Amino acid sequence: MCPLLKVFSGGDAAAPRNRFLEVATSGLASVSRLPFGVTVQPECAARPAERSPAKPIVLYEFEACPFCRRVRETATQLDLALVVKPCPKDAATHRDEAFALGNTSRTFPFLVDENTGVVMNESEDICRYLWREYGEESAFPEAIVTTTMLTGWMPTLLRAGRGMTRYANAKVRKSESPPKVTLYNYEGNQFARLAREALCELEVPYALANAGKGSARRDALRAIDADASVPYLVDENTGVSLGESDKIVKYLFETYGGYVDGGAEA
Repeated sequence: MCPLLKVFSGGDAAAPRNRFLEVATSGLASVSRLPFGVTVQPECAARPAERSPAKPIVLYEFEACPFCRRVRETATQLDLALVVKPCPKDAATHRDEAFALGNTSRTFPFLVDENTGVVMNESEDICRYLWREYGEESAFPEAIVTTTMLTGWMPTLLRAGRGMTRYANAKVRKSESPPKVTLYNYEGNQFARLAREALCELEVPYALANAGKGSARRDALRAIDADASVPYLVDENTGVSLGESDKIVKYLFETYGGYVDGGAEA
């Protein structure tokens, strides 16, 4: 199905977009996956600092994949920060990095957890692992995986082609550890999805600071900007911090996509 979606991907990912259509289709995508990826488990919201992962949990994935999506939903509900290394089709950096780290199946998502030494594929296995390791003994929500074949493809279809293929003019970047771009996000937010799609298409590695409902990271975000809401981007490479998904997408393509004043750089 992915090659077909690529044909209907909407053309140049960096070109100006119909804002109404963007928000509407992303909103429907969020509705299709409710209630997943929105609210933090109460047990995880109350997680003591000493029980939080000390080292980054790295997720190799791409936005359009429904199986990657349920891992991101799980991370939101467990209030886990991730380092995301986007692996869109035609990726220049992160797919090869994942293969070198042991992704022998060459499929995504692919998780590397330095806290436990776990390296694994298979989205259901990853979701269950994260819940077992960081779920604070809360019950695993079976529906987060059993509904994937029913509703998991809906965001992919509604956002056909977005967050799937590397933008042809994207600047080739070295993998960063830790990444210098941070996105405050929660998976079910329709505006955050637009920002994640752009980061994926540009293959920009980023820290995913999940701030679902009930997360203490919402207070951390307001400490940065009292008026801030999800999504919110902080880029240490340029010193830029900004909210509003349309502004974030425009900034990302101008900064990392060689796209200036309505056209690609020569």
